[in-house]
Order: sequence, then C-alpha cells, then structure tokens
Amino acid sequence: MLNNRLTPSPEQILKVTALTRLIKGQLEENFARVWVKGEISNLRKQNSGHLYFSLKDSGSQLPCALFARDAARQSFDLKDGMEVLLHGDISVFEPHGRYQLIAKVAIQSGEGRLQLEFERLKRKLAAEGLFAAERKQPLPTLPKKIAVITSPTGAAVRDFLRILRRRHYLGEVVIFPAKVQGQGAAEEVASMLQYAGASNGFDLVVLTRGGGSIEDLWAFNEEILARAVANCPLPVISAIGHEIDTVLTDYAADKRAETPSGAAELISSLYLEAQARYEDAQQDLNAYIADALTHTHTQLRDLDARMRIIAPERSVQHLGMRLDDLENRLSQNLSRRIANEQQSLARCAQRITEQHPKTRLGIAAQHLSDYSRRLERATKFSLVQNKDRINALQHRLNNGSLQATMRRGFAVLQNTEGTLIDSAALARQESRLKASFHDGELHLKTEK
Repeated sequence: MLNNRLTPSPEQILKVTALTRLIKGQLEENFARVWVKGEISNLRKQNSGHLYFSLKDSGSQLPCALFARDAARQSFDLKDGMEVLLHGDISVFEPHGRYQLIAKVAIQSGEGRLQLEFERLKRKLAAEGLFAAERKQPLPTLPKKIAVITSPTGAAVRDFLRILRRRHYLGEVVIFPAKVQGQGAAEEVASMLQYAGASNGFDLVVLTRGGGSIEDLWAFNEEILARAVANCPLPVISAIGHEIDTVLTDYAADKRAETPSGAAELISSLYLEAQARYEDAQQDLNAYIADALTHTHTQLRDLDARMRIIAPERSVQHLGMRLDDLENRLSQNLSRRIANEQQSLARCAQRITEQHPKTRLGIAAQHLSDYSRRLERATKFSLVQNKDRINALQHRLNNGSLQATMRRGFAVLQNTEGTLIDSAALARQESRLKASFHDGELHLKTEK
C-alpha cells in the first residue's frame, strides 16, 4: 500500500511548465491591482525602455518590471535607494519560474497625496488645452529686457545672473521679488506675473527658484499660477528646481528650462556655425549607428508584431524581456565600434574648432597687433633721428649767423645812410660811421 501511495498515477504528474502556469494563474487572479511600498535596488534600464529592479524592505525583496510605455508616463525617474509606492499586478515569468510585480504606477513615498493631486490637476488643465502646443509663444532670439520673478535673496537668481554675465548678455534684467514657497506664494507670483505682463518694454518673463521637495515646489503646482502663466501675454520660461523636478508651470509656460542656470544659457545662446557643424556630425554618427542597428531592430519589431497577434499583451511583455537579453549582447558587440566613432567625432570637433572663423580671426588680430607695435616703434625711432638732425642743422645755422659772428669780436660798419662799409677805402670817404656790436652800437668819426 505504501508503494502505491509513493507511485503517482500518470494524471497526477505535472510538467514543470504546467505547474508554473497553474501557479501563475493563481497569483494573477488573486494578486491583481496591488499596492506595494519599498526601496528600489538593482535598477536596470534596457535600450527598449523597460525597467527591471527589486523592491525591498528589511525582511524581503520583490522582483519588479516597469515596461517602457508605463515608464514614459511617470513624472519622475526611478533611482536606486529611492522609496516608492508601486501599483500593479503580480505575475510569473515562466522561463525562469519567478514571480514578479508588473508595475503600472510609481509614486515617491511620502509625497503620494501631493503627487496624486499633481496628476489630477495636470489632467484637468491638459483637457482644457492649457498645455497645447498651439498656445506656446516663440521665445525672442535676443531679448533686450527680461522680467525675472523670484526670491531676490535665493541662490537661483544669483546663478541666473552669473551665467548671463559670463555669457556677455547685454540686455536689462529686472527682478520682481516674490515669495516662492509657503502660504500665499502662488498668488504673489501670479500677481507679479500679471504686473510684468502689463508693463511696457519687457520681451520675456522668467519664473525661477531653486530645487526642493514636492512640498517646497508646490506653489508652482497651484492651479491659479498655472492659469496665470498660460494667459500671460509675454513669452514665459519656467525654470523651477533641478533637472528632475517637474511642476505645472513647466507645462503651462512657453518653454521649460531644467534649472535657473539653464534658463540663462537658453536666453543668451547664439546659434554658432561651429555648433551647427558639430550637431551635423553628431547626427551623422547617430544615423550611422541607427543604420547598424536597423536590421536587428527590424527583426525585433517584426517579432514583436507577430507576438502581439498570436498572444495577449502579458505574453508579449514576457517575451520582450528575452529580447532585451539579446539586445544587451548586441550592444556589447557594438560598444567598441561606437567608441571608435565617438573618438572620430571628437577629432572632427577639434578640427572644426581650429578652423572656425573666430579662431582664425583671433590669430590675424594678434598678427595685426604685432605689426602695429613694430610700426609705432619704427615711427618713434624715425622721429628721434629727424629731430636730432634738425637740432644739428639749427646749431650749425646759429653758429654761422651774423649775431654769433659778432659775439666772437667782430663788428659791422655802416655809414649814416646805412650802407655797409666793407673796406678801408670806403671808410676813408666817410666822415662819420656807425659800428654795430653784438651788445650795442657806437658812432665813430674818421680822420683823413
């Protein structure tokens, strides 16, 4: 009897795949739409856009996947060590026999309420068309007068002005002081925005402040301020917080700058020919890499399309993870080639810089300055020589003059009529003579 119990009937024996599918069905049926809180670790981002990571606490860890389409809808980037609240379904990846959470929504822990309110307001205002592209105004290429609404004592405005000075911005910047945090900050900023929009002479308005938590930045998520930004008659740049921070004024503004410094760089940037050439070279490199990946991507797209036809979305996602493994191997094989092309691009950029008109003009200006100094030295030397020659000639002329001769003991004899007497015979014919010396005259009588 014991042997009978230890020997199962054929219908009791399950294959590994069949057992895995039974477990998968039970988990997906009983653990759908669950909320889980924990800390992110071992975060990996695939080229396909899919994110794989573990969610852990002090006692356990849970494998998780956030597929590209859902990852693109999140309002922040996931990072290792970040505590988050995830919403999704429990599933089983059959090839590995491992259960995992297929996440749909991620919320930063401790900010869940504000994050949900942010998403609600964002959907509401977007549905009204406040974020529509056709409402956006183009930014002036060279604004002459800028209104900056911010805290006048914050680091953001100092960074903003420092970048403008460093990039030789020659326009006028007017600071409109306002609270950027706390009770009444949104209303105060909106009031300043309306005042700047109604003033004459401004070409651009910049809203800016430094980074902080979602609570610190909440004034820029208030509906009243988002509407004021969207309705401002002047072009508006929203430069709030750090690069990872996103607020509603970023969507309502005509342009979002990632940081206050980024706003200053955006305003003062000129489209240089060298930058255009560099971008063209970068585009060529990207096109080259894209061509190298086209065949593999085409195969992946074809396979993805076929899988979508023959299987439900969840099966496609599971197979997509296998495709990511293949793509990782392909990326490793291409990395050396990409590195070589990047080095070639750097050399091209260096040659472009060396041949840029600004560089060549700088060298020509240096040569012109050298020639100018040499000409100035030659002119000064020639003037000194000519002056010395003139002084010598003047000295000779002075030495040969009548007055100089008279100083050496000579005198000039004239008759009473002023005729020059230059011989004794002429002197005997005159009864009176006048002798002129260098220091005076004498009247003389002659004896025959």
